Amino acid sequence: MGFLLNRLTVLRAYAEELVRHGCPRHVDADAPVSLFLLDGVGGWQFAPLMIRRVLRQAGVRVHTVLFDWHAGLRGDLLTDLMWRRKNEVAACRLARDIRALQRRSPGRLIHVAAYSGGCGVAVFAAERLREDHPIASMLLLAPAISPTYDLTAALGRVQCCVVGVSRRDRFLLGLGTRLFGTIDRVRTASAGQTGFIPPRPTDPDGADAYRRLQQVYWEPAWSARHHHGGHTGWINPHFLAAQLQDLMPLGSSPASASASA
Repeated sequence: MGFLLNRLTVLRAYAEELVRHGCPRHVDADAPVSLFLLDGVGGWQFAPLMIRRVLRQAGVRVHTVLFDWHAGLRGDLLTDLMWRRKNEVAACRLARDIRALQRRSPGRLIHVAAYSGGCGVAVFAAERLREDHPIASMLLLAPAISPTYDLTAALGRVQCCVVGVSRRDRFLLGLGTRLFGTIDRVRTASAGQTGFIPPRPTDPDGADAYRRLQQVYWEPAWSARHHHGGHTGWINPHFLAAQLQDLMPLGSSPASASASA
């Protein structure tokens, strides 16, 4: 029942946001902090609109940039998930947009928040940024990436990376990516269900980079915030309203993000 109610809550809030505010690429471009938003597969922009909704309701001024990485028709889940070359090209576009903003506004805090399959594009893009110009933080909610994917390069370009993990996400990130593969094309349960596996202790570069990784695991207490552990729980507006600022402290030091290993 919680699974169904969660989806209905997200759908209702999504429809309200779409009707009242639309789906523009940029919102509040004059704000001092920028946040790039990436949705999951299918291109419906659920996660970006829910994040914009809770930020607006909380009165937090953030320049949000909706980055649409999808190709083809809306709802084409498998193309988005399985076409890695297309996703790599989209990641190059995202990295280019971030670098351009860094050049135009030196010193601006730049964050990236991604959901499900969009986490893969966010990670691929982070790998293409400059090490001497890291972004402030990257939030990966339910990433559909293989747990053994090497994050060393991506983590070297961010000050902090927070990952939302739920072992209860057994259908989409368990069975689903075992059957159809992850965004990086491995048939396995995704990191969003199991957590990322750090590199061998003998790899000093990897060990240093992975100190910037914080993995936040679903807690039963979050059911009271309409996140029952399923895939869409991470973008439920009630959950985001309560937890987003802890997961991604916009405008403050990334190191202050609260997380549990």
